Amino acid sequence: MLDSKVLLCIYFRYMKTAAISVKIDPKVKQAAQKVANELGFSLSDVVNASLKKLAREKTIYYSLLEPSPMLKKAIREARRDRAQGKSYGPFSLEEAETFLKAK
Repeated sequence: MLDSKVLLCIYFRYMKTAAISVKIDPKVKQAAQKVANELGFSLSDVVNASLKKLAREKTIYYSLLEPSPMLKKAIREARRDRAQGKSYGPFSLEEAETFLKAK
């Protein structure tokens, strides 16, 4: 019976790979690398899994724990408008299209 380490080495030795170059904030890379290592993965493993999922599902999922500055501004403006009685909606599809085209 072959040792699983031997099979792993054979698999990776013959696996075709391609190198990619990605520009990323060094702090983000360091933080991601730390988390990947804590989970027992290399950063390359995480990128490979992400790219395989993208190719397979043709969808990208992001979880935003903190809204972007643009979203925060839009929320503030919407709350201000609502407080001033300038609330818009709810809309039917046709009403929404008319409203958006008028903007």
